[in-house]
Amino acid sequence: MTSTEQDGAVGGPDRRTALQLAATAAVSGVLATGAGVPSSASAVAEPAAPEGPPPAAQAEAAADELAHYYRFWEIVQGRRLVKTHGYWSFDGPEIPFDQREVYRLVENPDTQRLAEGSAAREASERCDRAYTEMLRTLNRVFDGHPQELRRAQRQMEVLGKQARALTRIPSAPGAKTVLAPAFQLAEDD
Repeated sequence: MTSTEQDGAVGGPDRRTALQLAATAAVSGVLATGAGVPSSASAVAEPAAPEGPPPAAQAEAAADELAHYYRFWEIVQGRRLVKTHGYWSFDGPEIPFDQREVYRLVENPDTQRLAEGSAAREASERCDRAYTEMLRTLNRVFDGHPQELRRAQRQMEVLGKQARALTRIPSAPGAKTVLAPAFQLAEDD
């Protein structure tokens, strides 16, 4: 049996180790940004590791750094997720919920159904372009250009602003609903 067969990877042990290190670094990056399952949520109601905080704990330093998944669970539970005596629980401050502040979004938003040249169509097209650019940049990040991750994060912020702008536009004259992002890929100009 060759060393390559023995190691179970093409390229031998050095190649496999390099790939493992790269994969570990990539996962650590995702965890550190809060997009994955961070240490803050490594296990709700499980004690922290005795050797100290997990590597992604740096992302947890500020209370606002929980992964989206856990932020949404806080809303469902109606309380903030807090760590007490090494355990996570939804025993933090109550999260107020005011139904009047919930956007009444149009169902099945579609940029192409909006009147060409209208302010609504232009706003929706801007949102679609921001979405498309963000996806393209994320694609480049995962295609071997990790240095573009910060750019993708900035584009996510732009997308959020474009999406919020849509929610200020009625879906039709006199409608009780507002526009919402269509999340459609923008066609190349």
